[in-house]
Amino acid sequence: MADALADALFIAESRGERLGRARAVPEGGASSAVLAYGLLTLPGKDLASARVARHYVRDTCRSWGLSTGTADDLVAITGELVANVLEHTDSPAVVVTCVLTADTVTVGVTDDGKGGGEPVVSASAGVSGAECEGGRGLLITHALATQWGTGRTGGGLTVWAEVAVGPQ
Repeated sequence: MADALADALFIAESRGERLGRARAVPEGGASSAVLAYGLLTLPGKDLASARVARHYVRDTCRSWGLSTGTADDLVAITGELVANVLEHTDSPAVVVTCVLTADTVTVGVTDDGKGGGEPVVSASAGVSGAECEGGRGLLITHALATQWGTGRTGGGLTVWAEVAVGPQ
């Protein structure tokens, strides 16, 4: 369904970066080269995929030595993005990617692109946040991520979110 290298390139290019090359940073600044990469493909019609994706991201963050706060943010974002795929598409598979640079960790969730269009951040009209059953996933992503975005690769739709790497 998704080519791992294509996903990594898409995420990096969405942020205006190139894999393996440092972007211009102030002297003493860190490089944006990809330090580590992870990929997991899960069944798209299985509600347990959200839980498995969260555990995968948590384990990946631990193996990379990331702070608990950074891991918690990425796990919450992943859960929301995978839940959106499971609820709003009939995608046969969900692909979760993680990309680590010196400055950031980016998680991407890709479906087959045949869902309900482009994701939009919006609160449900006339319904308070406490009463709203849906529509909070991208609001949560927006609140936790340094930046996030969407794009199409190979026919699939990827929603990615970047979190700054906190102190270890």
